[in-house]
Amino acid sequence: MQQFTLEEKNTVLENPFVHIHRKLDVLLHVGKLLMECGADTNRITEEMLKAATFMGIPHDYLNIHISYTTLMVNLLHKERSITVFRKTPVHIPNMAMINAVSKLTWRAFERHYSLTTYEHLISKLEFTIPAYPNWIKGLACGLGSAGLAFLYSGDWIAFIVTIICSFIGYFTRTLSTRIGCNEYVGISVGAFTAMVSAYAFYTHIELGSLLYVLVCCTLFMIPGVPLINFVIDIINNHILSGVTRAIRTLLIVGSMTLGMAMALYFSPVPAFNFVDIKPHVISLTQIIGAFTAASAFAVLFNAPTRLLGYIGIGGILCVSVRNLLLVDFGFSTPGATFVGAAVMSIIFVKVSTWIKTSSTVIIVPSAIALMPGILLYRFVFDILHINSLNEAGLVHMMQNGITGVLTIIGIAVGVAIPNVLAQKYLKNIKERRIAELMATRHVHDGQ
Repeated sequence: MQQFTLEEKNTVLENPFVHIHRKLDVLLHVGKLLMECGADTNRITEEMLKAATFMGIPHDYLNIHISYTTLMVNLLHKERSITVFRKTPVHIPNMAMINAVSKLTWRAFERHYSLTTYEHLISKLEFTIPAYPNWIKGLACGLGSAGLAFLYSGDWIAFIVTIICSFIGYFTRTLSTRIGCNEYVGISVGAFTAMVSAYAFYTHIELGSLLYVLVCCTLFMIPGVPLINFVIDIINNHILSGVTRAIRTLLIVGSMTLGMAMALYFSPVPAFNFVDIKPHVISLTQIIGAFTAASAFAVLFNAPTRLLGYIGIGGILCVSVRNLLLVDFGFSTPGATFVGAAVMSIIFVKVSTWIKTSSTVIIVPSAIALMPGILLYRFVFDILHINSLNEAGLVHMMQNGITGVLTIIGIAVGVAIPNVLAQKYLKNIKERRIAELMATRHVHDGQ
């Protein structure tokens, strides 16, 4: 079936000012889908420019400005200038959508879609991309948090109890949002109920490993994707967007920590934030925990089902490399984490071409198994209890904060390392492919 008319192919798609308002609207829609679904600013810009190339708009005419909540596009040519913008108020990671937007634009090049066809398919994406049911997401929260409990040396009882407590916290947060509570209030309520549940198990079951339940039952709330994107934006000079993501991350972590602190305020619980989570031996349980955490949390990011196994393997790869460097070679946590993330991302850039998906969709969820925010939340927890800390506690608090920030930077730079090392090479490959596809646009004219 032919996807275009000759008029659209030869006029609309090759003259930048024909139907220009429709074209700019499509560009904004592409950017909005990507921003709201957790893409970093560099990727959003690249996808918008790729769509502009398809629609015949020279990059020299375009000025794209991206902040966390607003996209703005200006088209300037000689004495003619058009500026449009769109708000992006919702931010929920959705890897399936990021993958679908990229694939749709490439398909538009390959099949020579008309502007009308491309516009129609882009507008349909948000209604056609399948999402996991809420109960599956709740179960994934429990499994992901339990996987981390296993990763930090918990036993099977801690694993099962963590699933239950995280499941309770997830649905309490979801219910709070549905009845109209502020997002940050919902996070605090979810953290409160998860921690109360964990404390109830801890006080009624005399088992030391249940301390890991207190550590891990709320970790599904830590915003790993915004944390990673914040650093990627900063190193790519998208300062405004990066700083905004960082502030939002701190608000989420602060809300979560406040809920936990409220649950434990009157409780004679030991200082669980001092529990050692650094590996001292390499074990099979760490592999199981890494696979479970990465693949389960990928469900929260709406990663396609067919990719969950690959993401779990990616989690095993980066965590195993990190733990090996920590245990056998004496690396620091940030250094080992950086190497683990870098090795995984370099390998998975190639793997993504074999399984025909965007590299971001499998690399970022895999890196979440490294848990970029756990030290940050422990740092905030210590700040809330700073009046009760002695000198050793204050030193430990600062160690958590500094190590946490450096670890987040290590993960983000490691994830971005393929683009950092081979940015020009990858860009040339993309431009060459686009040029080849554009050269076939007139092959079947008149047939």
